[in-house]
Amino acid sequence: MLQLRTVFLLFSIALLSLTGCDNGNNSASRTLELEDPDFRQGILYSKQNEYRLALECFLKVIDSRKGAAESHLEAGRMLLELEDPLPAIYHFNQYIRLKPDSEQAKIVKKMINTAEKIYAKQLPGRPLDPDEVGVSDQAALIRKLQAENAKLLREVSELSRINKVGDPLLAATAKNQTEKTKTVVESSASKETKTYTIQSGDSLYSISKKFYGNGQRANDIYNANRDKLKSPTALAVGVTIVIPQ
Repeated sequence: MLQLRTVFLLFSIALLSLTGCDNGNNSASRTLELEDPDFRQGILYSKQNEYRLALECFLKVIDSRKGAAESHLEAGRMLLELEDPLPAIYHFNQYIRLKPDSEQAKIVKKMINTAEKIYAKQLPGRPLDPDEVGVSDQAALIRKLQAENAKLLREVSELSRINKVGDPLLAATAKNQTEKTKTVVESSASKETKTYTIQSGDSLYSISKKFYGNGQRANDIYNANRDKLKSPTALAVGVTIVIPQ
């Protein structure tokens, strides 16, 4: 954990040194975001190592402001501190989507690589350690992580289209398609047990968002379906999984 925090410190210093590299419009927007009371409170909490409280503040800014790139960046950092790398990757990718040409984006991509390594170490029985994992296994794991990132980017793109102002028809269509993918059945163990049939392009993070409104329950879904899923990234289309309460 100490090594991880050292990486975060170096990233933070580099980001501060690049603050003046954005154009005028981005700089003005960034200034307004940094002055948001919730953002400032989040920074204060993060300095006090209250990472979950800080995360809640940054998510409030994201919900209230369109294009809150800096809040996505900070939310990603807090999630890494909380050892929750999958949603951290989502927020880092959001930052890059919003500010793809910024100098900071280069550093954020390195943070994504760090998050991928942390996630790989969390996979059951699959530590990313050259002494324990063969080269072919590492390559396969990297391909899985790249596929997961691609899914996250598609989700970001879809959310961006749905949230466009003046496009209610597209939003309604997307909502109907999402509802059609949900399968809720009665279980012999409990009448309220929910199940879901995996569709093409699904990830545990996206399934968690469908049922809980956020991606925080991705690990819970995996743990409830270890008998059906080989790993958190190996989702087979057509397999029915249990959605935990």
